[in-house]
Amino acid sequence: MKRLAMAATFALALSIGGWSQAAAQADDSTTPQAADVQAAGDTGNDDTDAPDRESPAPSDPADDEDASDSDQGEDSTDPGEDENPTEPGDGEEPTDPDENTDEPTEDSTPIEASFSLDEKEMTVDEAAKAIPYTITGLKAGDTVTAEPGEGGAHTVDSDGTFKGELRGNTELKEGATLDVTVTVAREGEESKTFTGSVKITADDDEDAALSVSPRSSDIDDFLFDGVGMTMSNCEPGQDVKFEIHAADDPDQFVWEDTQKADEGGTSSKTFLPGTGGDAWVGDYVATATCGDQSADAPFSVTEDGDGSDADLSVTPKSQALSDFLKNGVNITLVNCHVDSDVTFRVSTKRDPDTEVWKETQKAGEDAAGSVQFTPEEGGAGWADEFLVMASCGDKSAETTFTVTDDGSVVDPKLSVDPEKLPGEDFINRDKGVNLTVTECEPGADVNFQVWGHDPSEKLYDQTAEANDNGAAAVQVYGLDSDPGAYVGTYRVTAVCMDHGMNGKFVVTGEGSGGSGGGSDESGNAGDTGSMPRTGAELTGLTAGALLILGGAGAIALARRKNRS
Repeated sequence: MKRLAMAATFALALSIGGWSQAAAQADDSTTPQAADVQAAGDTGNDDTDAPDRESPAPSDPADDEDASDSDQGEDSTDPGEDENPTEPGDGEEPTDPDENTDEPTEDSTPIEASFSLDEKEMTVDEAAKAIPYTITGLKAGDTVTAEPGEGGAHTVDSDGTFKGELRGNTELKEGATLDVTVTVAREGEESKTFTGSVKITADDDEDAALSVSPRSSDIDDFLFDGVGMTMSNCEPGQDVKFEIHAADDPDQFVWEDTQKADEGGTSSKTFLPGTGGDAWVGDYVATATCGDQSADAPFSVTEDGDGSDADLSVTPKSQALSDFLKNGVNITLVNCHVDSDVTFRVSTKRDPDTEVWKETQKAGEDAAGSVQFTPEEGGAGWADEFLVMASCGDKSAETTFTVTDDGSVVDPKLSVDPEKLPGEDFINRDKGVNLTVTECEPGADVNFQVWGHDPSEKLYDQTAEANDNGAAAVQVYGLDSDPGAYVGTYRVTAVCMDHGMNGKFVVTGEGSGGSGGGSDESGNAGDTGSMPRTGAELTGLTAGALLILGGAGAIALARRKNRS
């Protein structure tokens, strides 16, 4: 409306014979009617009723003498005194209400950017140090302001992606949820605000913990393999003292040793008795101390045949699909023999006989084997319940873990219907072959291609948009009236969001009643004369290939080679 009001005022001013500064300075606070009156030379003396405006300097110094007449209510510029009134661009230009303002204009477009928090859960210390976020789709000169925290606004240097951090949130408490607001401002456009939240969890500063493996073993295994002890959550480089005493005599230590914690604050030690025989049968307590922290863990030595079976654990037992594809699971089997082969196997619980993953390694000094399983290729199919089996020697164990679908993975699927059909059906436009992709992202482009026997011969190339249900489909069929012209096998490819899919269909000679030369299984037709062209050729088709449209969105497949 600013532009319309100014244009109307400017036109009226010109119509009475001169350029008016009042018309040039019309803005939101000046109605077109009021501006028109001033432009016509209204000499009203009541200054309180007139909009406040600053009189521009005269363009000609000779006019200064006449300017004093304005104190008596006369217009400083008489339209009749100057035959060549100042035009915009000659001297002082009229003020454009839309100029030098950050307000959105009629031509402005929405800011098309996207925002994401790099971490949805952080410890108190991590969040206080920095909360990272990412914004894509920015342009150079955009201003990004994030709250709460220190740092203020940031100006983007170049088009593309901006990675920022919220700092200074030192008052966070365990269990709280921090709401984050990020605003993107762009000159001449309406700013856009994004929101997100970070769940604050407890710090990783846990108390020292001691684990022993195996927790129970028979005397023969104990004499040969001993018992492994691991102390965690100590200070890196700190001395860790290990001790073992009988459960019923805490003051009598049967063994002790000291070892420094590694860079992760962990220290491990194995006690090998060597001799003593059956005298070792009994219950024991292992103790580890680092600094002012200490921890205990019991274990037992039994007579032959009384040792416990292997113990299998999986961490975490349940997690979201996106976390599983990124981090996998940790699998540990304990109560094995040192240096014995430990075999791990993963399958789905619904199909335990089909192996999904397998790995074998040697048990360490703690008589345990530990592996991490992370799928090499991601997909929605990993959302399932899995069965884990592990064995070492004559010991074995089973457990399960679950991966839940969080909607983070697009796993499109291609269907070809039918996969086999006679030539007479293939040249029937009401039948043909339907190519359908499902479970794609709604609105995404889906590219379909059909290839002949020769991999370099592309016969069909079409892109369709996935509907609201994430599905896209096309139909292909032959144009030649001779069914035998299409006998052969055709390869189908489809691509949705960089996910490639493959399929095929076969056109047979069954029921084919075509006249003219026969055809072979390679799809090369005999010579029966040329076919008239009945449509547009698609980019990438071989020379002489034909293309027509068959109904709304249905595309016809041209014959593979042109008849001579």
